[in-house]
Amino acid sequence: MEPPQTASRYESIYLSLTVLFVTFVVLTNTVGVKLFTIVGVTLPVSILWYPLTFLVTDIVSEVYGAARARRMVVFGFAMSLVLLAFSLVGIALPVADSYPLQQDYVNIFGPIWRLLFGSMAAYLLAQMIDVQLFHFWRRLTEGRYLWLRNNGSTMISQLVDSVTVNMIFLYKNPTVFSGTFGDLVGIILAVYVVKVVIAAADTPICYLGVWAVRRATTRERSV
Repeated sequence: MEPPQTASRYESIYLSLTVLFVTFVVLTNTVGVKLFTIVGVTLPVSILWYPLTFLVTDIVSEVYGAARARRMVVFGFAMSLVLLAFSLVGIALPVADSYPLQQDYVNIFGPIWRLLFGSMAAYLLAQMIDVQLFHFWRRLTEGRYLWLRNNGSTMISQLVDSVTVNMIFLYKNPTVFSGTFGDLVGIILAVYVVKVVIAAADTPICYLGVWAVRRATTRERSV
């Protein structure tokens, strides 16, 4: 049996990782919807941090196991629903005469249902696939080659995420996209390539995160 202090730190780190994960998810569904263009490629602002949710999932999967990783994913999904519910309440409440920004408020927090459905479906599907593939490769390699399961699971699940959200939101959606199917494929590939680059770049961080969590709890055992 682990000493109480060790168990406490072990659980505290898991809680901290869950808070970080949920923060990234909530940011994706709020400030992350803005689009920006760089070197001719249009991307959502969430591309800067959403791929890091898969990094957090992999660290939790490695240290805490598949069940806790899935629990964290479900918790992120639930908090997104809470965000949606309270956004709708905020929009529905009567507007004060002294508040002139109601339309801006609606534009920012009002849900675009097709985007919301695509985003939530892609998130849940991709994250669950990530956890499943991570542990598949962990069993296959008998716990070796963390870089393989970190990159392999993330790159496949990110492809699922990119295809799902863009196909649901953009395909035959004349209000936001007037391009051809070929243009849509180009958007999906551009977003996916950026995600793959981020996934490859964060491999040392995955190693560092796993090492840090294990070291933190091991050191406390020796105290």
